[in-house]
Amino acid sequence: MKLSDLGEFGFIDRIARKYPTKNPSILKGIGDDSAVISLSEGLIVLLSTDQLIEGFHFNLEITDGWKLGWKSLAVNLSDIAAMGGVPIGFCLSLGIPSQRISIEFLDDFYKGITSLGERTGVELLGGDTSEGGERLTISVSVLGKASQGKVIYRQGGKDGDNLYVTGYLGDAALGLKLLKKGVYKKGMENIINRHLCPEPRTRTGQLLAERGIPNAMIDISDGLLADLNHLVNQSGVGAEVNLCLLPLSTEFRAWAAVYEPNPINLALRGGEDYELLFSASPEKSEEVDRLSKELSYPITYIGKLSRKIKGIVVKDEKGKIKEVQPLGFDHFRDG
Repeated sequence: MKLSDLGEFGFIDRIARKYPTKNPSILKGIGDDSAVISLSEGLIVLLSTDQLIEGFHFNLEITDGWKLGWKSLAVNLSDIAAMGGVPIGFCLSLGIPSQRISIEFLDDFYKGITSLGERTGVELLGGDTSEGGERLTISVSVLGKASQGKVIYRQGGKDGDNLYVTGYLGDAALGLKLLKKGVYKKGMENIINRHLCPEPRTRTGQLLAERGIPNAMIDISDGLLADLNHLVNQSGVGAEVNLCLLPLSTEFRAWAAVYEPNPINLALRGGEDYELLFSASPEKSEEVDRLSKELSYPITYIGKLSRKIKGIVVKDEKGKIKEVQPLGFDHFRDG
């Protein structure tokens, strides 16, 4: 069997089945945004790891050291945010093509990653460096904490829950498309920066957890449909997404119409938004509205969970319901 036949998430599921956790202190291993470990009564430790590989996750022709450093930490902080946790510190390991990557580039990289760390109260704890051969490889592990009973998992979605998403969808995917095309015009700055320097929703995740709003939550890294699919599968429900309600930024609406023949597809499948997708009981709708007003970006109702629905369906502007394949980016199929 080839990895391309199994796919990235099929491979992860295969590993999880073969190597289940047995230590009672490990509340959650493989299968969520972070591992969840109980060290003592009332104290939960969160651990998340991601890697970025040159040529697959980033292209040095369209980014610089500072932005790449920022993003390398942001994608991990987003995982901690999705659990409702507070990030504490991170370890960084680099595989460096020493004949090609300069000290100046690395200095900028560390400035970028520590800038986001300072902004979010997360410190560099250590790591490792080695020769990287042909590709620059970045591996970041973030340590976080949470209170007992406040961790939010993917598996908690309930029949009748409302579905919400923070911020806007599709900006990062459109930004990448514009960068690949070499298009840069006035007014595109926010779109492009959403791809190069994403903002992890750490504080929002913490506020949601503190107020006990979500039943289930996940960050959007592989695309709305792909990540929603994880949530519904683990929660044992289906989902309906209303396409007319998807939050699209003003810049996205302006530029996607020019450079993307199917803009809504970027919002559904584009990935790398690093927004939070969560479900909450309808009784929590006023609390969600109040929190949305506190933030500098919206929290938008986009649909609902239901046991009567199999998988994921979408409703278009005419009210027509259609089943969709929950496809997003898959390293072993799309890489």
